[in-house]
Amino acid sequence: MIDPKLFKLTKQDKLHYRKLIKNIDPYHKKLIVDVLRKKIQNILGSGDLNSVEFKLIKDLAKLNNILETKVNLSNDIIKKILFAMSYVIDEDDEVPDIIPIYGYLDDISVVNWILQEIENDVLKI
Repeated sequence: MIDPKLFKLTKQDKLHYRKLIKNIDPYHKKLIVDVLRKKIQNILGSGDLNSVEFKLIKDLAKLNNILETKVNLSNDIIKKILFAMSYVIDEDDEVPDIIPIYGYLDDISVVNWILQEIENDVLKI
């Protein structure tokens, strides 16, 4: 079993990602969700899932559910969710996805960070 905590986001990473989040355009929501859906289908089609892939898909489903069912989300929360989804879509991120076993460690770290960032705000909606 692979421990998703092997990859940690630093304060510098989070600061950098917060700047990128500001540039996310919510107008591209449908495109991002569609491309993410294809990426998840590819992961599922590649055979047995490891623990990181399983958790990544489960957490992405949570983000998608929030995005699709919470009608009063702030623009800030929408941008954070779309950033996390976009990060997962990017094959050539901090740890390239083609690296067996470890390729999704950075993705799960970003997704978990965003889930933690939005958790309290989403519960209030």
